[in-house]
Amino acid sequence: MLNLSKKIKALNLPFIIITIGICTILLWIGSFKFEAIEANGIAPLVTNSPLISWDYSIFGVRTGAALIGITEIISALLIIIGIFKPQAGLIGAAISIVIFFITSTLVLSTPGAVHMVDGFPRLSDLGSFLFKDVTALGGSLYLFVYFGDKIEA
Repeated sequence: MLNLSKKIKALNLPFIIITIGICTILLWIGSFKFEAIEANGIAPLVTNSPLISWDYSIFGVRTGAALIGITEIISALLIIIGIFKPQAGLIGAAISIVIFFITSTLVLSTPGAVHMVDGFPRLSDLGSFLFKDVTALGGSLYLFVYFGDKIEA
């Protein structure tokens, strides 16, 4: 098992897989934010969040969603550029940390994300969908540290 661990590290597989995963999420979901159905679909999440509700209040649903999408796409592109220029990757990873921190907190602010079952709090389907962003937050933190190490090297 230790040899396998060393081979995985030598191939840099954690970085490669996390980069592909985070960038795919950011590019894919970010591009959806320009569609009316997605802009309206995330409205209950955004408007109930104390961290991001200002976006729709100031810019409205379509423009507010587009700004979120632009931020997600820029973050992904900076992470990709970071493969060659770690400073860009550090900025992109920092942006993705903010994005996934905010989306992770939506579990706490979105009505219906958590419900009680036999006196115990459970995640609903929506809550489970939102909670996956905790993993993306961890991946973003990994990328932030990775690019920081590359800059120091």
